[in-house]
Amino acid sequence: MHRYQKTVSQRLRISGIGLHSGKTMDAVLSPLPVGSGIWFQRTDSPDARPVLASAENVTDTSLATTIGLGPESVGTLEHLLAALGGLGISNLKVEVNGPEVPILDGSALPWTRLLQKAGITTLQAPRTCYRVLRPFSVADDDGHKSMSVEPASRFSIECEIEFPGYVDLQRRRFDFSQSAFVSEIAPARTFCLARDVEAMQMAGKALGGGLDNAVVFGENGHVLNPEGLRFKDECVRHKILDFMGDLALARNPVIGRFTAVRTGHTMNRRFLQALLDAPGVLETVTSEPPGKLGSYGLPRLQAAAAMAV
Repeated sequence: MHRYQKTVSQRLRISGIGLHSGKTMDAVLSPLPVGSGIWFQRTDSPDARPVLASAENVTDTSLATTIGLGPESVGTLEHLLAALGGLGISNLKVEVNGPEVPILDGSALPWTRLLQKAGITTLQAPRTCYRVLRPFSVADDDGHKSMSVEPASRFSIECEIEFPGYVDLQRRRFDFSQSAFVSEIAPARTFCLARDVEAMQMAGKALGGGLDNAVVFGENGHVLNPEGLRFKDECVRHKILDFMGDLALARNPVIGRFTAVRTGHTMNRRFLQALLDAPGVLETVTSEPPGKLGSYGLPRLQAAAAMAV
């Protein structure tokens, strides 16, 4: 994982449609100093308070991940958070003039390219991580959906999905590196059924959704997007992207080997909160200076304190 804290090198702005509101959203990303974390600020309300991107501030996980303090929430964060995690950006302020960040093309790739173009500054402070000490898992009542993690020397995830009738069983394992994230995970777009889009729009959701920001499946699994899929298994790659974005709400990277079976934002949030609350599962660690390598060829980690609740 990333050894030092990072931020963006300059202030940057991007505009785009909000997936659910259908309105144009302007987002401004600004550097923050060491130890700040990732913050979101609504600028369309004088009473809105800055909100730290953290598990305890999640207010909704239906169709996207939303955080908030009081009535002014900010949603559809997961793709931006995945890009920040993939690039190792740990300190950032995001100002947005509405209830969600722009959906862009439905993946994390535009965010990744924007951040790389703006430049990323490495700060002279080590990055704190969580290391998994023992296996931990969460499942729904019938065991259809589950998430688990076990100790490992680096972050990886194996994900399985299946949506009968339009997405056959897909499995993929992703072993983290920044270059692999940018090329293999960041470009994967969100996806849905055409008939579900109609139902969501009738309910006032997905008003900005379309073929330019989602993979849309018709009957019998036919892809309606003229350009087709970016990857044969684009859907499971996007589920990995979503999980990485939701996991960023831990505030620190989590080092472990994850397994996700038919999960979504709600299960991701449930698992993360349970993981953070479980005594003796996570240990807080801080990276050593460069050049000190452990037995895996990775920077050794110094235990700072066992996480306890």
